[in-house]
Amino acid sequence: MAKRLFAVLECQSLLENLPPFVDTTKRPKNSSDADSPTCVSPNSVIGFPELTEEPSLDSDRGVLCRLCVRLPDGRKVERRFLRSESVQLLWSFCYSLIGESERKERCFKLIQAVPGEYKSLYYGSETSFDESGLANSLISVVWV
Repeated sequence: MAKRLFAVLECQSLLENLPPFVDTTKRPKNSSDADSPTCVSPNSVIGFPELTEEPSLDSDRGVLCRLCVRLPDGRKVERRFLRSESVQLLWSFCYSLIGESERKERCFKLIQAVPGEYKSLYYGSETSFDESGLANSLISVVWV
């Protein structure tokens, strides 16, 4: 499992360093800004999953994880998720916290602070909070 995670992180790192070497002026006809793995375009139609109800504190603590999200305006918001839920719900949660006017004007990405570096989160990842290692961490919403 650790080897697979390392390989995925290594591939993500390579992809993040690729843009200077790729011509982005020519795009396939069927591509859209919604395909971008790290940035949500303000002009795209987003198909975020519906945000589930926050689990209660009465739930078994072994199945819960708590995330703190730092918004671009400096606010910090905490929310509980089930460890088995998809990481894509985090995008839904962050999108719900951003004002309507800002959604139309800007795009954002999510970053996790890892000791010594920052790790960009990808919307296309279908892993759970437990599998991704995001449980009980701080996530920053950053304007692109």
